[in-house]
Amino acid sequence: MNLMGILVIIFLTSFSFVAHISYGDLIDDVCQKTDDNNLCVKSLRADPRSASADKKGLARIMVQLSQAKASDILNQTKVLLKQIKEPVLKQCLEVCRDNYDMAVFWYSDSIKYIDAGDFDDATSSTSAPMNDADTCDESFTEPPVRKSPLKQKTDEFIHFADLTFSFLHQFKKL
Repeated sequence: MNLMGILVIIFLTSFSFVAHISYGDLIDDVCQKTDDNNLCVKSLRADPRSASADKKGLARIMVQLSQAKASDILNQTKVLLKQIKEPVLKQCLEVCRDNYDMAVFWYSDSIKYIDAGDFDDATSSTSAPMNDADTCDESFTEPPVRKSPLKQKTDEFIHFADLTFSFLHQFKKL
C-alpha cells in the first residue's frame, strides 16, 4: 500500500472517531443540564435517531419518548376499563383515560412547536402532561379511596415527563 492510501485510511479513521465523540458529547452536554442525567443519556442513546440528531432533534426525540409512555398508559387504561366492573374504580380509570388522552395531545403540540423552532411553547406544552398524570393519580385518593392499578407506571411517567420538561427548558432561548 502506498503512502497516500495509508494517509487516507488514517484520515477516515480519525474522522469517524471525532464524529463519534461529538455525538456522545452533545448528548452528555444537554443531558447534564436535566433533572436526571443518567436516564436522559440512557434514553437518548437507546434511540438510533440520536446518533445524527442536533439539539432540536434530540428535543423532538425526548418528547416522542414521553408521548410513547403516555400512549402506553392510555392504552393500558382502555384495557382496564373493559375489564373492571366496580363503578368507583371505573370512574377513576375514566378520569385517567381522559387525562392521558390529553397528555398525548399536548406532546403532539410540543412536537409541532419544536419543528417550528418555538421552544417556549414546546416547553409549556410539556408541563401539562405532568398535571394530567397527577389528576389521574389523585382520582384514586378521593373518597371512596381505591388502589390505582396505574400507580407505578404513572410515577415512572411523571418522572420521565419532568425530565423531558427540564430537557426542553434549557432550549427556550434557542
